[in-house]
Amino acid sequence: MFRLLFIDDSKLDHIILDKLIAGIEDFKPVSHSYDGEDALKSLTDNPADCPDVIFLDIRMPRFDGWDFLEGFRDLYPALPVKPLLYVFSSSIDPTDRERALSYSYVTGFFSKPVSRPVLEQVLTACIERSKT
Repeated sequence: MFRLLFIDDSKLDHIILDKLIAGIEDFKPVSHSYDGEDALKSLTDNPADCPDVIFLDIRMPRFDGWDFLEGFRDLYPALPVKPLLYVFSSSIDPTDRERALSYSYVTGFFSKPVSRPVLEQVLTACIERSKT
């Protein structure tokens, strides 16, 4: 079973993800964070509890996805498990995609909201990675 951390300020998006993931047995219940700073602090304080997958929203108040990605840069090398990190955004600006994918530890970029096909794609990536 794969652990997923969802970082997004939208409660509605958290509800949508929970409903979508409920029927996928290979994912454990989702860990939720509504703020990038809280999520980064939790990962820094408990690196052994790092999830297999992180879904990160870019547009959040106070400490956004870009801030998280900058802070995660220092944390990533020390993590015992290297999570698959997917950036999600409602932005149609192609530079957001380019910027997100410029971080070596970002696995992919998807448009919001999260969909069932995206979850299946992420699950396939988790399974493939677990074989190595």
